[in-house]
Amino acid sequence: MKNIYAALLFTTLVSCGGSQSSNAPSSVASANASSVAVSSSAAVSSTSAVSSTPAQSANSSSGCGSAAQLATGLQALIIDGVERSYWIEMPANYDRNITYPVVIGLHWRGGSASEIYGWNGFFGLKDKYNGNAIFLAPQGLDAGWANTGDRDIRFLRNMITEVQQSVCTDTKKVFATGFSFGGMMSNAIGCQMGDVVRAIAPMAGSLWSGCADSSHKVAALFIHAKDDGTVPYSAGEEARNIFLTRNACSTSTTLLGSNGCVEYEGCASDKPVVWCGTETGGHWYPGFSAQESKDFFDRFN
Repeated sequence: MKNIYAALLFTTLVSCGGSQSSNAPSSVASANASSVAVSSSAAVSSTSAVSSTPAQSANSSSGCGSAAQLATGLQALIIDGVERSYWIEMPANYDRNITYPVVIGLHWRGGSASEIYGWNGFFGLKDKYNGNAIFLAPQGLDAGWANTGDRDIRFLRNMITEVQQSVCTDTKKVFATGFSFGGMMSNAIGCQMGDVVRAIAPMAGSLWSGCADSSHKVAALFIHAKDDGTVPYSAGEEARNIFLTRNACSTSTTLLGSNGCVEYEGCASDKPVVWCGTETGGHWYPGFSAQESKDFFDRFN
């Protein structure tokens, strides 16, 4: 625990949200938050034509077959007596009988959920899914994901449950990705929430949001630059090694794709671990991250 607290102090001092990309904003994109419709959890009917027969699948969430109880916009939850919030992006042609995958995007230190939902487009993944996924952008406390006492784990569990009960999702296709502090929280999710999350794709992450023991495993894809001056490459390797051990992977690798990623051999059935270590890029995520993450998530049915 002392190591975790020391690491969290380190993140405060160096500010994990620091970006070396000219496309990254320096502050919360409040214009994005004000320009989109904010909705409550009140019931809203799907505007698309739907089948009269409810979805029949072992992976269908309890929200399938009924009118959607959530609409695109800002939602609120009370967790541990504290109001937490998240943005949800629903498909434009939502069908209550289609089991949609759920993609969670976690912001960096000093960033915001509205930036993930707005200008960032869920790290570019929104365009890759072409309206065939439900996206969630939760807001961290104190502009980050310290996960003190597992408070953020409890929030994310409740968020996923609310969404699965309110709209039609595939319960076996819940994915999480994030950058910097969001990558750290993605790792914490992978460590502890394998019972509800299928795969994670941390970018420039570490174990600084915690990594509780769990018998549940997840598939994991890691992206990290060797010249990252904020979250050291070695911190990303440390996180990767946790999942290599948990998933019983060997040290042998095979090249995957054309971006220098490698997949470890011998991992537990359907729980692969992929490492994308880039030579340069600093503390940001590479342009190929969205496609690599989408391709990785698409492997799981």
